[in-house]
Amino acid sequence: MRKILYVGWIGFNNLGDELMWRVFEQLSRKHLEAKQFQVIPSLPGVDLVDLSPYDTIVLGGGSLLVPGYVDVAYRAVKQQKRLVIWGSGYDTQEPVHLDSAGRLLDVRFGESEKMRQMLRDIGHHALFFGVRGPLTYQYLQEAGVGNSLKISGDPGMLLLPPRADNVGKENEQRVIGINWGTSYNRIYGKDEAAVEDALTTAARQLVEDGYKLYLFTMWGPDREANKRLYKKIGKPKQTTLDLDVHDHAEMMRRLQKMEATINFKLHANVLSAACGTPFVCLAYRFKCLDFTHSLELSELTVPTDERDLGARILSRVKYAKEYKDTIRSNMAEKQRQMIDNLEEPFVQGWL
Repeated sequence: MRKILYVGWIGFNNLGDELMWRVFEQLSRKHLEAKQFQVIPSLPGVDLVDLSPYDTIVLGGGSLLVPGYVDVAYRAVKQQKRLVIWGSGYDTQEPVHLDSAGRLLDVRFGESEKMRQMLRDIGHHALFFGVRGPLTYQYLQEAGVGNSLKISGDPGMLLLPPRADNVGKENEQRVIGINWGTSYNRIYGKDEAAVEDALTTAARQLVEDGYKLYLFTMWGPDREANKRLYKKIGKPKQTTLDLDVHDHAEMMRRLQKMEATINFKLHANVLSAACGTPFVCLAYRFKCLDFTHSLELSELTVPTDERDLGARILSRVKYAKEYKDTIRSNMAEKQRQMIDNLEEPFVQGWL
């Protein structure tokens, strides 16, 4: 029996990372014979140093092309294991500068030459090297990674929403979803309080414009930030505060009924996109920019260090509503491409 180790930041009740593991698990059941393959997730307690029990190492969805996880992939290279990079991405809070075509003007972020060489060796060895978006792709290209490198898309986009329940949908179309939380100020601008104030300003205006608000949570530690935002908005009759971390199916069932969402956590944006709801991405790190550019929807991005943040959020919500049909069509087409890309390692027998 061939043993596959799926490596990701899982076992910590973070909806985004957990859902990508679930997608990989579902695809494994669809494509791999249960009597021939065993898939093991890298839950806490799994030894990521000794890879001898495994035939294939999969670096899964998430921002894993960073020290620590790259070390695991490099050990797979040295131990001559089959290696698949499945929708991973790079991430940093270092400032990013893009040209008018959306390409990085500076692709180096202070990593060592040793790290760059490790990435090159991983690229040479991997049977499939699929990355989240074009910015990660440019970063790796500049580091000299070639061979199997391609833009696969974020694995969260493989999730399909449950069948829409149209009961009450007419009344719910005037709802804007808002995802807030914390990254402990490791964000562009390093000032979550300022972002929270800007969100408060935007949210109050949306209520004045006749919208209801739905505040939702993607990770347990985000609850306190959401409670605080709810109090600051100060519109309890027009605002729902949901502190439960729902599974992806339930979360998508709720999101697909909304007119638009405003999201802090990356995978709140991913879930919104996957179920066809236009979103405004509060881009707090590199990974957020990478995702919106992977959908060719950079117009929906609002970096958290941007001036006049509250006004900018409102202008992007307006844009999302005005061009919702075009946005939905674009997201659906990109989703189809990403599904094909991320099923490729299964279809080609690279696991």
